[in-house]
Amino acid sequence: MNPTMRRYRLTLHLWIILALVMAVCATGSALAVLYIQRPFVFGAQPRTAPVAGVLFSTAIVAGALAAVAGLLLGLRLTRRIWLIIERAEAAAPPAANTPNRPMLDELGVLDAAVGRLTLSVDRFVSDSDILTKLPEGMLLLGTNDSLISFNPAAETLLGAALERLRGRPLLSDDGVFPLEAGNGPLARLLAKARIDDHAVARCELAATTGTGRRLVLDLTAQDHDRGQSLVLLFRDATEKRRIREQIKRADQLALLGALAARVAHEVRTPLATIRGLIEFLQQDLEPDHRGREYVDKITRGLDRQERLVQKLLMLTHAAPLISEPVSISLLLQDVVAALPGHRPTLALEHPVPPILGDSVLLAEVFSNLLTNAFEAGDGTVIVRAVATHGGTVQIDVTNYGVGIPIDLQERVFEPFFTTKPRGTGLGLAIARQVTEAHGGTIKLVSDGRAATTFVVELPRAETSAEVVAR
Repeated sequence: MNPTMRRYRLTLHLWIILALVMAVCATGSALAVLYIQRPFVFGAQPRTAPVAGVLFSTAIVAGALAAVAGLLLGLRLTRRIWLIIERAEAAAPPAANTPNRPMLDELGVLDAAVGRLTLSVDRFVSDSDILTKLPEGMLLLGTNDSLISFNPAAETLLGAALERLRGRPLLSDDGVFPLEAGNGPLARLLAKARIDDHAVARCELAATTGTGRRLVLDLTAQDHDRGQSLVLLFRDATEKRRIREQIKRADQLALLGALAARVAHEVRTPLATIRGLIEFLQQDLEPDHRGREYVDKITRGLDRQERLVQKLLMLTHAAPLISEPVSISLLLQDVVAALPGHRPTLALEHPVPPILGDSVLLAEVFSNLLTNAFEAGDGTVIVRAVATHGGTVQIDVTNYGVGIPIDLQERVFEPFFTTKPRGTGLGLAIARQVTEAHGGTIKLVSDGRAATTFVVELPRAETSAEVVAR
C-alpha cells in the first residue's frame, strides 16, 4: 500500500464516486429516453412485454458499462493525484507523530497536501534571508514605478531609509531618484524595460538620490508579470569608475609629460630670445615713444605663454620639492593679497593646524580655485578652513551665482576641459594633481544652480607634542 495513503482515512474513494455517478447518469439517461419514446415503441409492437424487457436490459447494461468506465477513469485520475500528493509530501512532509486525518476523498488529501506545501513555501520566503544577503540592491516597482518593496542592500547603497518612500513613484520629487535631480537616463532605462521582453542593463549610470547623494550604478531592469511590476537590481560602480579614471589619467599624464618636455625645449628657448630682444628695444626707445605700447603688449603675451608652459610642467611634475609645516592661515592670506582686485571672505578656525607640504605648489592650488570662483560666480566667495577629526585640514572655497551643471561636474578636473571662452582647462587639473601629490583629496559639491564648493582636504603636520606622545 502506498505510504502516503496511510496518513489519511478516506470515507469514499474517487473511483467509486465516479463509477456510481456515471452508472446513475447512464441508467437515468436510458430510462428517460425510454419514457419519452414509449408511445412509439409500445404502439408499434403488439407484444410489448419482450420489447420492454429488452429496453430495460439495455438501460441496465448501459449503466453497468458507464460504471466500469467511471471505475477505470477514477483509478487513472486517482493514480495521478496520489503521484502529486507524494511529491507534495516529499517537499513538505508532515510531522512524524501526525495522526491519521479523516478525508472525504483523494481530492481532500490533495487539498491538504498542497495547502501544507503552500504554507511551507510562504514560511520559507518570509524566513529566508536570500534578499537580505543579496549583495546587490533590489527595488520592486509597481505599474506607475511606485516603490513596492526593497532589500537592506538597497538602503545601504542608497544611504537612505526607504520605508517612508514605500508607495511613492521612484522618479517623483519626493521619491528615491527625483527626475529633476538629473535622473533622466534612469527614467529612459525604466521606460525601455517596460516595453522590452528581456532585461535591460546599463553600466555606470550616474544617478542622484533624493538626499542629494550622487552615485554611479550598474543597473539591470526586468519587466515582471506582464507590466504589472518591474524589478530593478543595482550595485555601486563608483570604485570601478575610479580605477578606470586613474588609469586614464595616468595615460593622459604620460602623454602630457612628453608634451611638456618638448614644449619646454621648443618654446621656452625662442621665448627667452624674444624677451631679450624686446628688452634691447625698450632700452633704445624714448620714454614717450609710441612703440613702447606695442612692446608692452608683446611682453604681456610672452608672460602668458611662459605661464602656460609653467602650468604644463606643473601638471606633470606636481610632487612637492620640499615637505615642511605650512600655516594654512598665512598661506591663504598671502594668496588672497596677491589676487588683483578681489577679496574673498575668510572664515578661518583659530588656530588652524599647519599642513605638511610645499607652500609654493599649495599656493598655486588655492590661487587657481579662487580665480575660478571669482570668474564663475557673482563676486561672492567664502573660504573656510577647519581641522577635522580624521587628522586633516579641510578648506572649502564657495562661490555663489552660477552653479556647475550636474552633467559637467564629472569633467571639471580633466586636463584642457573648460567652459570659459579663453580658459586653458589646466587650473583645476593642476589643483587636483598637486593636492593628491600631497596625500590629500579635492572634490566638487554643487547644486547645479546657484552654489559651488570645492572641498580640499590635506593631512596636517604633526606637532612636537604629538611626535613625543607617539
